[in-house]
Amino acid sequence: MRSIWRIIAPVFGLMGARLGGAAFGFLSQLVLARAFPPAQVGLAFLAISVTTFVSLLITGGYHTIGLTYLARFQSFGRPGLVEGFLSAARRDMLLLAVIAFGVAGLLLLMPGEPGIAQAAFCGTLAAIPLAGIRLNNSMANAQRRFALSYAPDFVFRPGLLLVFIAALVVLGTTQSALPVLLALPAIALAVAIGQARLLGPDNVLRPDNGPVRRDLRKFYRSRALAMLAVTIVSGATADLVIMVGSLFLDPEAVAILGVAIRIAALVGFFALASQQFVLRDLVGARASGDQSAVDRLLLRTNLAGAGTMVAAMAGTLMLGPWVLSLFGAHYGSAYWPMLIFLVSQGVRVAGGMNAQLLALEGYQTRSAVTCLVALLVLGLGSAVLAPLWGLVGIALATLLAEVVWATGLGILAQRLVGRRGDLCAALTHRNY
Repeated sequence: MRSIWRIIAPVFGLMGARLGGAAFGFLSQLVLARAFPPAQVGLAFLAISVTTFVSLLITGGYHTIGLTYLARFQSFGRPGLVEGFLSAARRDMLLLAVIAFGVAGLLLLMPGEPGIAQAAFCGTLAAIPLAGIRLNNSMANAQRRFALSYAPDFVFRPGLLLVFIAALVVLGTTQSALPVLLALPAIALAVAIGQARLLGPDNVLRPDNGPVRRDLRKFYRSRALAMLAVTIVSGATADLVIMVGSLFLDPEAVAILGVAIRIAALVGFFALASQQFVLRDLVGARASGDQSAVDRLLLRTNLAGAGTMVAAMAGTLMLGPWVLSLFGAHYGSAYWPMLIFLVSQGVRVAGGMNAQLLALEGYQTRSAVTCLVALLVLGLGSAVLAPLWGLVGIALATLLAEVVWATGLGILAQRLVGRRGDLCAALTHRNY
């Protein structure tokens, strides 16, 4: 019983931390929307999204492949391989951080909305230490220090931001989002330093321990970049949509966009949560060759996710205007975009566990091209539809990108794994 608990406790801890972080993030957005002018809310939302998205770019995907490589090296007792991986990651991440900082600095010098440039710059500053946090998460996970692998990013960072925003409200300093923009890099840096000190010598923030015997960056780069594309599409779509929206919308409309997609993404998080708890059972069923057990797991998981989305959509149809009124009268126009974003999340949920099936068979990097196509569809679709229909156009472009991604994963899963894990395949119990 104790061994079973050791297996499932980290999963529940991670899900609880992510749930707590989602709650802190939602409350931060609610307080911002209630207390700050809409244009300033849009700038804050943009900076938060830039922080999340650019931090992923700066990692170069190393934090994702690190979950596998670092855990393997630690279990084999190969500190030299651990140091080689961290050295490769540090060098590439430093280069990417310099490039990101330079691009953000150029935005400050270019003509245009100064608030947008300030939000992008502060978000990029915050992204640099956050990228370090992400890689240190992988290192902590490899050391089986699970709380240290998720609490700093999912709990402490959004929690501190919520406390800071609440303090601004109490002090009555709510006319400008600039204090929030400046707080983002300060909080990220403080959390990164605290996590690094707790992690000890094996952390990404320290310099290399002397010359590395072999430069392994060429070996890791292609794998890391492939996983980066998958990570962006699977975990940072909402932030990317807000960033894309800022190219075509004014800050007030970006605030409305942020509220609409964040609510939909929160619902999608709950709908997809059950997938985390069946992965181990799915691995066991596939290893044993029990196809009926695999079918039952996929059916149960897909139905749970689909049921959550159907209930959420029905609830939104009836209670959507009331939920948006909590943010303020200005956000009532988010209703229809929010519904479309919910449909987008529904498409993602209906896509089921195709991504997990590909990952279990070692084909996760093969889905990178599908991810890049989906990102291209989002960008081009927004460029075409946003000038025509504004917020609704951005939402429709997002929906189209989700359809492309879900369809592509289904095709890949059938071709490479020999079966699909989406809702349609689970309902028919057929591997076609």
